[in-house]
Amino acid sequence: MEHATVAPPWAQAAEHAIAAGQWHGAWCALLDAALPAALAAQQAVLARLDAWDALPAQAAAAQRASLLRATLTALDAAHAASAAHGAHAPAPNAANVPAGQAWRVQGTQLVKRYRSGSFTLGPVDVDVAPGRILGLVGENGNGKTTLLRLLAADLAPDAGQLDWGTPAHDPYALRARLAYIPQRPHPWGGRLMDHLQFAARSHGVAGEANRCLVELVIARLSLRAFRGHAWKQLSSGYKMRFELARALLTQPRVLLLDEPLANLDINAQQTLLTDLQSLARSPWRPMALVLSSQQLYEVEKVADAVLFLDRGQPRSVQERFAQMGGCAVEFETTWPVATLAAWLGQLPAHTHQVNGQTHIVSFHGATSAACFLRAAVDAEMPLGYFRDITSSTRRLFVKD
Repeated sequence: MEHATVAPPWAQAAEHAIAAGQWHGAWCALLDAALPAALAAQQAVLARLDAWDALPAQAAAAQRASLLRATLTALDAAHAASAAHGAHAPAPNAANVPAGQAWRVQGTQLVKRYRSGSFTLGPVDVDVAPGRILGLVGENGNGKTTLLRLLAADLAPDAGQLDWGTPAHDPYALRARLAYIPQRPHPWGGRLMDHLQFAARSHGVAGEANRCLVELVIARLSLRAFRGHAWKQLSSGYKMRFELARALLTQPRVLLLDEPLANLDINAQQTLLTDLQSLARSPWRPMALVLSSQQLYEVEKVADAVLFLDRGQPRSVQERFAQMGGCAVEFETTWPVATLAAWLGQLPAHTHQVNGQTHIVSFHGATSAACFLRAAVDAEMPLGYFRDITSSTRRLFVKD
C-alpha cells in the first residue's frame, strides 16, 4: 500500500503563505530553503525572483501564486535529490561540525572586572545551543555589552570558562568563525556589494556560487532595492540589515547582536526579529543566537530564554517572580492623580509606581490581572494602554 508523501515543514509553511496571499512570507520561506540548495536550484530561484520583480503592480494573485508554486516545486525536488544523496548535514554537534567551526556558545561562571572603576560582571552562566535564542536584558551600564564581547572572544574573562564547541587555541581564527555585530558598527566605504562578496569569498565561496549566495541573502533580508546605495544613504535599520547580511555570508553557527533593535521603528523591529527567529531555527543551518535589547516585549516574543543583568549580576527570572507573589499590570489613564489614588485605595494590598505616564501596580496577594481590568472597566476608567506584566521581564525593572 502506497503512502502519500508528506511535505516537509518548510514547504508546508510556504504553501500556507501562498494560499493566504502572503507573498512576503512565502518568499521568505522559499529563500530560506534556497540558501542550502544546490547551485543550479539557487540560480533557478534567482531567475524566478527577477521574474517576480518584473510583474506589473496590478498582476493577478493567481499569476503570483503560480510563480511561487513553481519555485516551491523546484526547490522541494532539489532538496529531495540532495537528501537522497546524503548531501544535507544533520543537526550540528561536536562530531559533525568542521574543525575550528564554532557551533554553540557556553560560558560557565564568567567574571570580568574593570580596573578603572568598581564594575564587575558576573559570575554568570550562559548556554545557547544551535536553534536557540537568548535575550539579554537590563538597564544601560549593567554588563550586556561586556557579556556579548566575552561570548564573541573579543574580551578575555578574568575567571570562568568559555566553550564554543571547538578548541580556542587561536583567538583570531575563532573570532573569524563567530558573527558579532556591535551596536554601532563602523561605516562601510565603497560599494556595498563588494563588502558582501568579500565576506562570502573569505569563507570559501567563490565564482558563480558567490554571486548566487550574496543575491539570495540580500533578497532574504529585503535589500535588493538598495544594492546600488552608498552606506551614508541608508537608514539605521537598513545599515543593521546589511551588517546582518555580511554576517550571514560567513555562514556562522553563533550569532551575537548588541542592541539590533535600537533606532528601528516598531514595524522594522518586528520584521527583523521574525527574520532572526527564522534564521536561527533554520532546519538546515541552525544558529545559536544571543541578542541584547531594551525592547523587552519584542524580545520575549522570540527568545527561548531571557537573562536579566542587574549591576553586572544575573537575576533569576523564575525565582524573582516567585518572590513577587501576586500579579503586576501597567496601564495609562487620563484620570486625575487624586481620582486614581482614591480608586487604587479600594484595591487589595499593592505597590503603585509611576514611570512617565505609565502606572505600574504590583499586587502582594493572589489578585489576577483580569480582576484588575474588570474593576477598571466597572469604574469606567479611561484606559489608553494596558498590559499584564506578571510574567514579563519588564517586571524585574520595577523596584517593588
